[in-house]
Amino acid sequence: MRLLALPIFAGVFVAALSAQQKFDPRDLSGHWDRTSPIVSFSSVPGSGRGATVEAPFTPEGKKMNDANKPGYGPRRGTTRNDPLGRCEPLGLVRHLSTEIVEPHNTFEIVQLPNRILQFFEYRHDWREIWLDGRALPDPATVDPKWNGFSVGRWEGDALVVESVAFDSRSWVDKFGYPHSEAMRLQERYRRVDAETLELVMTITDPVVYSKPWSSDVKRMKLNREKARRWDEQIYCVPSEEFPFQRLIQSGNVIEP
Repeated sequence: MRLLALPIFAGVFVAALSAQQKFDPRDLSGHWDRTSPIVSFSSVPGSGRGATVEAPFTPEGKKMNDANKPGYGPRRGTTRNDPLGRCEPLGLVRHLSTEIVEPHNTFEIVQLPNRILQFFEYRHDWREIWLDGRALPDPATVDPKWNGFSVGRWEGDALVVESVAFDSRSWVDKFGYPHSEAMRLQERYRRVDAETLELVMTITDPVVYSKPWSSDVKRMKLNREKARRWDEQIYCVPSEEFPFQRLIQSGNVIEP
């Protein structure tokens, strides 16, 4: 009986492993937990939490960056004007650049035939990516939005998303890197295995950056259990946020 049990167990194990490895690389649906380091838009993999690649600023971009006063990172000060602290929308790039830590490090992708919906748990925000062949709007003809306007296409097994018309009040990340309304964002998503999703972003913004600026590889892990639970339904409410900051004595004063 013991001799028979071993092959049976091995067969079950191989079958389970095979089932785990099977996946459709063009199916990005599910809840994805950020696993890459929480640093900045341009963090360097394997170089430590504080390692970044300095942005290729234009003179105007450097001036805009200097005006931002983050509460995190190497430029952290006792006074900050971070939009996050005032409960303003984070903006799309900051949502995607591994901003939030566990347990609020999840976004969900809902994949439909003609579009993709992306829901960000922190701040309860969402965006849509159109896959019906439409062109991006001319930024001069539309009002800028916090999450911009996005269209996507498949290049092999990579989902390529192009976005324009962003509200310039958001930051690229929590280190205070800015952008203008002229920013164009490209996202490249690739599901490398059944459990892992990779994302690389590239910003093209001639007002702020002298050349296209790409992120490191952001990695997410599929969270199969998340769909079984209620989400956090988190909202940032100024009347709650400001007393909380005073209560914990964060050491940072939020400028109006």
